[in-house]
Amino acid sequence: MASKDHPPALVPPPHYPEPSLPQPQPLDYGYEMYQGRTLREYIHILWKRKWWIILTFLGIFLTAALYTLTRTPIYRTASTLQITQDNPGSQVSVDDRLSMLSGGDSLEKFQQTQYKILQSRSLALRVIQALNLTEHPDFIGIKEDNPDLSPGELENAMVERFQKKLEVTPVRNSYLVELAFQSPDKALAQKVVNAIADEYMYLSIDRRNESFNLVRTWLDRQLQEMADKVQAAQKKLYKFGQKTDIYTLEDKDNVIVQKFIDLSGLLTKAQAEKMAKEAQHRQIQEQGPNAPLIVNNPLVAQLRQQVVVQQAKVMSLQKVFLPGHPEMQAEQANLRELQARLNAEVQRLQESVRADYEAAQRTENLLNDSMAAQKDEVARLQDNLTDYQILKRDAQTNEQLYQAILARVKEANIASTMVPSNVAVIDPGILPSQPFKPKTMRNLALAAFLGLTLGLGLALVVEHLDDSIKSVDDLERYCNLPSVGVLPLLSTTNGSLSANLTRKVLDSPLWKFLPWTKRRKRRRPDSTPAQNLDLVVYNNPEDPLTEALRHTQTSIMLSSSGRPPRALMITSPNPSEGKTMLTSNLGLSFALNGRQTLVIDCDLRKPRVHQIFDLDSQPGLTNFLSGNATLEDILRPTHVPNLTVISAGARPPSPVNLLNSDIFKELLEQLRAQFQHIIIDTPPILGFSDARLVSALVDGVLLVTRQNSTHKSAGRLAHQLLSQIHAPIVGAVLNGVGPHGSAYGGYYYYYYNYHYKYYSKYYSDKSGDR
Repeated sequence: MASKDHPPALVPPPHYPEPSLPQPQPLDYGYEMYQGRTLREYIHILWKRKWWIILTFLGIFLTAALYTLTRTPIYRTASTLQITQDNPGSQVSVDDRLSMLSGGDSLEKFQQTQYKILQSRSLALRVIQALNLTEHPDFIGIKEDNPDLSPGELENAMVERFQKKLEVTPVRNSYLVELAFQSPDKALAQKVVNAIADEYMYLSIDRRNESFNLVRTWLDRQLQEMADKVQAAQKKLYKFGQKTDIYTLEDKDNVIVQKFIDLSGLLTKAQAEKMAKEAQHRQIQEQGPNAPLIVNNPLVAQLRQQVVVQQAKVMSLQKVFLPGHPEMQAEQANLRELQARLNAEVQRLQESVRADYEAAQRTENLLNDSMAAQKDEVARLQDNLTDYQILKRDAQTNEQLYQAILARVKEANIASTMVPSNVAVIDPGILPSQPFKPKTMRNLALAAFLGLTLGLGLALVVEHLDDSIKSVDDLERYCNLPSVGVLPLLSTTNGSLSANLTRKVLDSPLWKFLPWTKRRKRRRPDSTPAQNLDLVVYNNPEDPLTEALRHTQTSIMLSSSGRPPRALMITSPNPSEGKTMLTSNLGLSFALNGRQTLVIDCDLRKPRVHQIFDLDSQPGLTNFLSGNATLEDILRPTHVPNLTVISAGARPPSPVNLLNSDIFKELLEQLRAQFQHIIIDTPPILGFSDARLVSALVDGVLLVTRQNSTHKSAGRLAHQLLSQIHAPIVGAVLNGVGPHGSAYGGYYYYYYNYHYKYYSKYYSDKSGDR
């Protein structure tokens, strides 16, 4: 037996062929680009993020419901008016007619003017005074809330409130306008819209009466002045006409002007004809007999057809008769005659076009000479007509103004006695039966739609921002790690649904924002105590988690050709992802199959294996590596047959140095000879180099990840760190898969849950039979 000061002599292990592990494909970090999702995956996402959707929906819906139900009901009464322009018999107003004399306003401008009058301050003030609204509860509050306001300021404040409640809405493509008034008092809303129509007509009458008095006085003065101007202009016109021999002369009756107009028309026509003839002439000169004018001539076309026919006939006879044959000579003579007629017709057409062109040119020259002479006559006439027309237009303008003013005087006298008829009430305001605002059903429907839409969008955004591994597909796609097992998030006692639901609620990001979570530390409710989960294979062989662990064991056994990995290291990217639980249960699973199994706790920083099997922490691995214990001292049998444990031992100051020593390497070689399976628990690989040192000494490395906890970047980095040293990676285990895991992780949950329910009933029936 070796002493405590020196490590025992190690027996060289027998040689076994190294297992051939499947090598993972090279990492492709660009694969994490956008991948299309299926409808089933979207349903899983929405179900998993249902609390985001529910709370967002309830928040918006309840806020809208509270706002809608607590508001004071507002009633709205509408009245329809018809506002048209007055016809000449009814006469709108004098100032409107004056604007028409200066060019007139369009219908749109007239309607816009009336709409502004309906919204004017003066009309609002008339309605307030007519209905005595200053004492109404809707308006009396202004005086009570602002007792320091002057009468003018108080009046302005009431008018502003009245105008805010009033709506003037024109009906497109019509003379109709809708007046509406909103108020908590339904009776007041009805009175106001009916009073506005009456006060609008009264305002028009008052405005007309004020205008008529002023216009009549102004028109009488302008009429007298214009009569004097008309008489003076007519006298001046007659005297100038007698002096220049222009009496009843008009432009259209003047011989000189009419002759100039006729010559201008003839010259334009001659120029057009000359251009047409010139174009034909040039065409014939350029193209000769092939010009379109010649080619399209019916006679030429007929002669050419006859020539072609005759030529064909002659050619056919040449094949039969000799050149001197009488019939041959006769046909040739006919051909020459036809060609001569054709040439003569073409020559005639060319001469005809040239003659027409020369005649049109001579006509144009003659008309140009006559036009030039006539222009001089027109210029002399215009010298006198200019002054005459100026005097004539002056006289006509004065006459028209005089007649217009005289007509306006008559119209003003008539219109001052008439009542306006351009305003009519089509639909008077009625007493409303239901509030106009708030619209309860519409607001609640919009709030429900908005809440549901935002909830769905928020759930998808949260899912997109969540970088954690959610499924086996994520594990294989983004981390490039083959999956060897899926461990469901199920309980072993007191049912699984409540514990898992509570775990999901605590994992929800909304839980972090609740006020009571800031006053006390959040505790995750495990489905069972840690000891039960760590020994679930031994204590609960019918549990779904046990079945999942057996699947994982089977995958490990079949992961390599030749024989399964003898020394298996288990690690995880981060703490609390289930590596120690998997280590203990895999050791139990191998041991219960009758295989000599050793569990080594190499997590020297936070050891827990000795607690699981209820053993003392010392002596352990660190005691052996430091020479303070023998191999027999650290090999600790457990209550499970075929299962031995090496605890971590005392916590060393530098775990890396111990694990990197030759003694540790020799220890593993000796243990390989004694045990069929060695399961090694190591610290998380991210942040500590312990796992990388041990991974180079084992036959296989198993990486443990937790659903919705381990980030994809952490999984990729863990795989990269192991691949850099060519560690024999067996695969990865996805732990804590709940019912909402996408891909087939969620299906594992349901299948394991079904297995648990089915076989738990079988075991209970079997126990009852005993």
